[in-house]
Amino acid sequence: MLKVAEETARLAGVLPPDKAQALLEFARFLAEKADEESWERRLADPTRGAKLRAEMVEVEQGIAAGLAEPLDPARL
Repeated sequence: MLKVAEETARLAGVLPPDKAQALLEFARFLAEKADEESWERRLADPTRGAKLRAEMVEVEQGIAAGLAEPLDPARL
């Protein structure tokens, strides 16, 4: 993997700035896509999906009982 990173960095170094920026944006897109696919695989796994659903129910019950608050993204 290090060779791939080194080669990518070398290529970015010889490209005009706008093309290097496009390369960076495409690499970020690919990384985000890989992350999404990883989560899709995890959630599709019956064992992991069932565990996640059970945890979600537990959190919802805690919120309903006043033991926890819903996550507020504005407070992060």
